[in-house]
Amino acid sequence: MNIDDLFEVKPLTDSITKLPVAPGLVGSLGLFAEKGIRTTTVTVEVQHGRLKLVPDTNRLAEPTLRAGTNRQLVTFRAAHLPAADVVLPEDIQNVRAFGSESVEAGLQSQATVINDKLAALKADIEATREFHRLGALRGQVLDADGSTVLRDIYSEFGVTKNAASIAFSNTSTNVLQAVLNAKRTIEKNTGGLQLRGIKALCSAGFFDALVGNAKVQKAYENWQAAQDRIGGDLRSGFTYGGVTFIECPDEVNGIAFIPDGKAQVFPDAQGIFVTYNAPANYNEAANTIGQPYYAKAEQRKMGKGWDLEAQSNPLTLCLYPEALIELTAA
Repeated sequence: MNIDDLFEVKPLTDSITKLPVAPGLVGSLGLFAEKGIRTTTVTVEVQHGRLKLVPDTNRLAEPTLRAGTNRQLVTFRAAHLPAADVVLPEDIQNVRAFGSESVEAGLQSQATVINDKLAALKADIEATREFHRLGALRGQVLDADGSTVLRDIYSEFGVTKNAASIAFSNTSTNVLQAVLNAKRTIEKNTGGLQLRGIKALCSAGFFDALVGNAKVQKAYENWQAAQDRIGGDLRSGFTYGGVTFIECPDEVNGIAFIPDGKAQVFPDAQGIFVTYNAPANYNEAANTIGQPYYAKAEQRKMGKGWDLEAQSNPLTLCLYPEALIELTAA
């Protein structure tokens, strides 16, 4: 084995791809289809036309011409998410027995060091990819600072954000009706897609307000009892009014994935959410099908270690932003 071969793009990319990933809550839901692309942009055709019923007509009469649909092309650029580390000589110093001519033991130790550093880089990148997936669920993909907007999907698609408030503290509030209204809005705006269900990711504050509401408490208690009887997982979510509410406590660097008092309601169906993976900005990767992760290293000046880099270039979208609803606990 040649040490130079160990640091080429292909072996390192294969290595980082094989490392285990904790997908996070959104990733574990299986909502996002992943597709590799050869470019760094994707153009989506948006059609504002809607299905219409065809009236019964006399066989001798001419059919009514279907009204044309308004089309527009929207181009999105993939994000570029690089992360870097360094492998220094002291990281692998004294891995061989003194006077040994064999380098195999040394290479094995170097591979272990590299693997550990790649695992840390991949964890940071995957946390960011999860944050982007959550952003697509909320209609706005934010940068690492939690405030800079990388992609406003509502604006790009020319769609007005759906939002509603539920006054849980008001005993006269019909919570079930509010949930059904959100569900009906999603069903109306998914264009006849076959839905596997409707889910909502909630902050702890929203979830507590929901299950603490007097009109919801009984249903929640019955659901808990049913889960206990069948050995179900309480973390899988509480279904009420046909919407499964799941508490999402995730945060990175103090940035909450779901703001306090909020819940994001979304359809669970194929063809709604997608992540496109663009190629890395390496010579070897240009115009090739993009991979979720890349890794590469090069020797430092005077042979004093190696610079190690991992990266991902995702474009995460919701293709039906009109079917997203933000609820606020009022």
